[in-house]
Amino acid sequence: MLKYFAALWFAVVFYSVSSLFMGAAGFSAYRQLNAEKEKQIANLRRLEAINEEISGRKEALIYDNDTIGIYARELGYGSGKERFIRIAGLNGKAKTRISAGEPLLPVPPDYIDDKTLRIASVALAFAMLLSFAVVDIMRLVKKV
Repeated sequence: MLKYFAALWFAVVFYSVSSLFMGAAGFSAYRQLNAEKEKQIANLRRLEAINEEISGRKEALIYDNDTIGIYARELGYGSGKERFIRIAGLNGKAKTRISAGEPLLPVPPDYIDDKTLRIASVALAFAMLLSFAVVDIMRLVKKV
């Protein structure tokens, strides 16, 4: 009789251990989420660096007339005294554009859902109970 309770106990242990390692809140999902967190932190640092550079350019445009002149020339504008000479075949100076960064979409962790773990543990318990019952029936048949 005790072995039938052991089958149920093994099912509970199987569910607990598999949930702990492979479940939605298990070690595997935790490790994947930690790696994703590190990616997000690195992306945040890149975005902060881009923000500092853009803020510096904004401040330069607000307070420095030479910077305004440089950007205006890049866009094809000039003061009244300037003349532009365009040489065919040359693209001119590359535009100084800054990317505002790219979004980094989080990747959900891979895990085995709780329903699957429950079904597997119930199937394990049923298989153990069935095998114990078959062994007991075979012993009874041998005695008779």
